Amino acid sequence: MISLDGNGGKFCDGLSRRELLRIGGLGAAGLSLPGLLSARQAHATGLPPRANRCILLFMSGGPAQQDTWDLKPDASGAARGEFRPIKTNVPGIEISDHFPMLARQMDKVSILRSVTHDSNVHTVGAHAMLTGNLYPRPSIAEVNASPTDFPHYGAVLSKLRPSERRMPSFVQLPQQNRNTDGIVWPGQGGGFLGSRYDAMLVTAEYEKYKSTVAEYENKRFRTPSLSLPDGVSAERLSARQKLLRALDGEARRTERDASEGLLDHYREQAFNLVSSPETQRAFNLDAEPDAVKDRYGRHLFGQGCLLARRLSAAGVPLVTVFWHPDGTTTAPSWDTHADHYSHMKSHLMPPCDRAFSALLEDLGRSGMLADTLVVWMGEFGRTPQINSSGGRDHWGMCQSVVMAGGGVRGGVVHGKSDKTAAYPEEDPISPGDIGATLYSLMGIRPDSEIVDQTGRPHPLVRGEPIAAIL
Repeated sequence: MISLDGNGGKFCDGLSRRELLRIGGLGAAGLSLPGLLSARQAHATGLPPRANRCILLFMSGGPAQQDTWDLKPDASGAARGEFRPIKTNVPGIEISDHFPMLARQMDKVSILRSVTHDSNVHTVGAHAMLTGNLYPRPSIAEVNASPTDFPHYGAVLSKLRPSERRMPSFVQLPQQNRNTDGIVWPGQGGGFLGSRYDAMLVTAEYEKYKSTVAEYENKRFRTPSLSLPDGVSAERLSARQKLLRALDGEARRTERDASEGLLDHYREQAFNLVSSPETQRAFNLDAEPDAVKDRYGRHLFGQGCLLARRLSAAGVPLVTVFWHPDGTTTAPSWDTHADHYSHMKSHLMPPCDRAFSALLEDLGRSGMLADTLVVWMGEFGRTPQINSSGGRDHWGMCQSVVMAGGGVRGGVVHGKSDKTAAYPEEDPISPGDIGATLYSLMGIRPDSEIVDQTGRPHPLVRGEPIAAIL
């Protein structure tokens, strides 16, 4: 395979030591250094992309497959559950009665009901689903993010298919995913490619305010200020940047190292954000009518989906929207170890139904869905059994994933779970298969290699595109 370099393990021209040793033989075959670099990039991005951008909706905590997309009305007891299937706009496809708005969008999606891996640990499962690669070291305990993690899909796209506009290549919102004890989930950033490929993190929070009647939540999704200082135009900011470069140019020539290069990257990214009117428009949710904001839902996930749609339209290749408790309810994300049905029907499924359906509807109406891949997933599923606290526990052996747009067939169910939605019964799908499908739709060959900062090559993903949904 042709390999793709990360940040490190390279000479000044960006070529890895391993590949430099190959040049003698390649030169004899008539392939020069520029030709090698061109061939390497062409191999990785040699597929015609059907999706120009991707929106990844990640249901942190692990949603229950048997209460959302894969109900088992003929099962007994807990496996059947309290919810009931309803018909959708595609004959023969039924989903939960607490997804009524999504039921009208099923002609746009493929439901994968047999996605499986073997971890019941939040962080380990998240690494698998966010990167398409199993965690390299088996663990039955939570693990912290590490520079040796596989890179997030967005990080790989940032390297191989960066934004062609003055937009970030990879955005994550509304915040970094962490456990309650502070452990950072692996698979969210650049991993072994390096921190320059981390997502641009757009944080958001709610503020409470009081009126004469009651205490309410401020429903505004807050993003970083991208406005220029008073009296400073984009042209003046550009002139200042050129002057600063001239003043410290000599020092940089003598002191430049890897960290300085990374600093340059962050400076350039910050400059692009504040100097580009297009970028400022994309982040400005105030430009959306109140009716649109209401349709998505005045909560973090709803406004996050709306912002993701705007960023995708402006040219961001990948936006990840993590589900996260927004302070407006006591819902523990989708990690429903207790009071499962109460949280699902009151706090989790209705806002998800509203936001996800609005996103699909808007993308379809505008024509963007044709080249925008949308993926809905979590780190794992939930147990068929209900525990003593009235909850479902972690279950990696079976979950449902939903994909739409960007070359994915609509109105399709692929894969089948057993009678309690505990294990795949037909067509098991691995995280690697999900990754291979995503990469191939985005125009990246899933059989490519990518090189970490030590010069070690890794298969980009171990899996095959899911042909049945393409």
